Amino acid sequence: MISLTGKVVVVTGAASGIGRAIALTCAELGASLCLADIDGAALERTQVEVDALGCAPALACPTDIGDPGQIDRLFEAVDARYGRLDAAVANAGIVAQTGMAHQTSLVDWNRMLAVNLTGTFLTVSAAARYLIRQDRGGSILATGSSTALRVMAGGAAYIASKGAVHALMQAMAVELGPYRIRVNTIVPGTTDTPPLQAVPDVLRRAAESAPLGEVAEPVELARLVAFALSDAAPHMTGSHLKIDSGRTIA
Repeated sequence: MISLTGKVVVVTGAASGIGRAIALTCAELGASLCLADIDGAALERTQVEVDALGCAPALACPTDIGDPGQIDRLFEAVDARYGRLDAAVANAGIVAQTGMAHQTSLVDWNRMLAVNLTGTFLTVSAAARYLIRQDRGGSILATGSSTALRVMAGGAAYIASKGAVHALMQAMAVELGPYRIRVNTIVPGTTDTPPLQAVPDVLRRAAESAPLGEVAEPVELARLVAFALSDAAPHMTGSHLKIDSGRTIA
């Protein structure tokens, strides 16, 4: 019953993992897509997959979300191709175990915040300006993390960056409500994505520690994102949409 037909959606971090699943799911539901990622080769592979679904050809824009100029060019490309925007998903980010706070170098700290927080800020603020200018409402969503709601040792910089994303999105939900722009955060737990598949035993341990005894697949998160972007959720804003197998309540 969910449809994104006629909607133009920007998805960052679309080259792999959750972002790739979001792109494919939105395309299956009828959206026209602008795909962004810093990895141009992998982004092209996602574009080919989207186009193979038989929907509107996707626009692929290799983008470093930490660069304001590249973010501006991303939304200029959307405007040139489609002439409108309905939704943006700020999914791009990095996951790295930089150690406990007292072990984290300033270089690692700054890199984590530059991508996960500042990059998200640049993306969602540019999307907000576009949507306000259109005066037709819209939807903005960012990817947070269950670790921001239930912390663990050894990831202070990552947890801080994602906790700030959660706060940023709630602030923007209040600010953009008068423009009929809905702002939400998807909150994954441990998810079966390529970066975590590369870490020995991490998926098995995460599954064993969660009440459901499993980790989520990216497509499940993508379906929830699609619902949040759709007209089926007209009053959903300021929400933390968790799919974490119960991790944050265990």
